[in-house]
Amino acid sequence: MQGIIIAGGFGTRFRPLTYTRPKPLMPILNRPLLEYQVALLKTHGVDEIVFATNYMAEAIEKHFGDGSRFGVKMRYAQENQPLGTAGAIRNAAKSLWRQETVVVFNGDIVTDFDLGAIIDLHQKRGARATIALKAVPSPNPYGVLDMDSEGRVLAWREPTEEQKKALAANPNVEQTGWDYINAGFYVLEPEVIESIPEGRMVSIEREIYPRMIAQGEGLYGAPAEGYWVDVAGPTQYWRVTNDLLRGRVNVPLPGNPLTEGLWCMQGAQVRATLDSGALAHIGEGAVVEDGVHLRGTVVIGAGSHIERGCVLEDCVLLERVRLGEGTDLTRVICDCDVSVAAGSRISDAVIAAGSRIERESRLGTSW
Repeated sequence: MQGIIIAGGFGTRFRPLTYTRPKPLMPILNRPLLEYQVALLKTHGVDEIVFATNYMAEAIEKHFGDGSRFGVKMRYAQENQPLGTAGAIRNAAKSLWRQETVVVFNGDIVTDFDLGAIIDLHQKRGARATIALKAVPSPNPYGVLDMDSEGRVLAWREPTEEQKKALAANPNVEQTGWDYINAGFYVLEPEVIESIPEGRMVSIEREIYPRMIAQGEGLYGAPAEGYWVDVAGPTQYWRVTNDLLRGRVNVPLPGNPLTEGLWCMQGAQVRATLDSGALAHIGEGAVVEDGVHLRGTVVIGAGSHIERGCVLEDCVLLERVRLGEGTDLTRVICDCDVSVAAGSRISDAVIAAGSRIERESRLGTSW
């Protein structure tokens, strides 16, 4: 079966981390986000994939190549200008191998949904389009779908920007029930894709699906059970990292368990102490010396070097990060090639790629 992954976003909420990579290549437990999606699609019979790309498109193509390393076939459809969700699908469809039912995955979703069951339901219903749905507490900042008893979508209610801002300002608002939201996985028939206008920005949520609802064109929802997170920014990124290590997502983790709570990639050398309840994932070839304490959830990227006496609590370090002796990091994300000199203390910070932190520095900013 064929699939399209939409992977063209600019990842503005992840800056500065997305200055050096597209968001879909953000590593989660030393594995790019997109690799989790590719593996899930392959598990459910999708072995021909077109990436709809825009921002830093060459990085995605360089990483995946023709797909043979991942056991699938891959092609790339780069946008010359941003085309929106539907426009990206229309553009990518030109690179498909055949005209047939296609699945579409938003490139910033981590999930363990049974995609095969959603595809089967689409086919049994004779639907023209099916949207995977996730139940979330209401109110929420997502587009909410109303359905009849047979699953046909009757209405799509998008929150206004004012409503989104109000929820962001007061995230602890009292829960009033549950809503079904768009989970970013679609099953589409060729005629739906062909109906998308070419060469301009088109939103599938705000233009194509509302038109299908108005005209009664066989748009269905498929509520799905399981883990689901839209990795919109650092808060969700941290949540997914923590949930994966704690076994809350039904996907295999990269690397191998060395001891309880410690996963290591090939060539990692770890002599650190995991404090009570700590979980850690160590990348390929990383060195973690004696006397290092790991607390909470910690990820250390490939080729990194953590010297004696360091303390890391709830941190994600990407590739080739070096921490000098006695460094103390709490709730910190370090991009690649960061160097922190001995004795420094950093908390609640995102550190850009290539940064150099001088000896005995004290830094702390909010995520």
